[in-house]
Amino acid sequence: IVFFLKINFALAKNHISIDPNYLNRGLIKKVHKTKLKNKEAYQIKKDPTGISPIELVEIFSPEEEDCSTDKHWGNKGGGITDCNSGRQRIEISQGSKEGIKKSIIKNKPIEYWYGYFLFVPENFPSDDKYVQPRINQFFSFNKNTVGGHSPFISGTIVNGKFMINGSLIIDKDKLKGNWHKIEYHIKYSVKEDGFVKIYHNDVLKSETVNYVTLNKDYLFVKYGIYNNRDNFTQYPENYKFPKQTIYFSGFSASKKKEDLIINQTK
Repeated sequence: IVFFLKINFALAKNHISIDPNYLNRGLIKKVHKTKLKNKEAYQIKKDPTGISPIELVEIFSPEEEDCSTDKHWGNKGGGITDCNSGRQRIEISQGSKEGIKKSIIKNKPIEYWYGYFLFVPENFPSDDKYVQPRINQFFSFNKNTVGGHSPFISGTIVNGKFMINGSLIIDKDKLKGNWHKIEYHIKYSVKEDGFVKIYHNDVLKSETVNYVTLNKDYLFVKYGIYNNRDNFTQYPENYKFPKQTIYFSGFSASKKKEDLIINQTK
């Protein structure tokens, strides 16, 4: 009996951790995970693909009805939650005021690098046209903001392609079944000398220069799976976002490209 109990326990716990703070993310310190009843929606495991450049992998795998009951925007936003607005979410996030502060860069711009490896499994439901998850967001806002606001930068899987702010980063025929290296090089500035450069597998895929990159009080980073309903789309009655899975590894931030965790692999 003891022998079978040990086997069952091992099968039940086949992950390293479900605590996102188990991992080092460089300049991104303490992070927070979406609160869900489904504890298997986020797990840290040894690479299940066998081909990841980094051994430990973050697996985001929300079920059909995984959503948070936390109120949006705290007590200022009324009673809107993910669950009562038809959203699906499991994300890892900096605290809203734990990222970049406008007050710090007011007199001197700073440059940051962000990077991660991304893997989209073959069974990702890209044939469902309503599944267009944001998987990486840079969110900026003012301290007295009440209500929704769009992310400064948003990486999204759209019709099987990986897009960032309208730029094609990974085409449909290459996205699934491969690990992809994604890097952002951002100069945060309150003047028109900022820039955002985005790389895929060390190739520059998008570049926006000479503009204000931080015109709000705070900016923080988050990643995972977030599906929300587009106000301009007619959804089938009782539609729910289906189960889906994506993998990240080595997500980190630094002030130098070479200090990113993804650039320290052999």
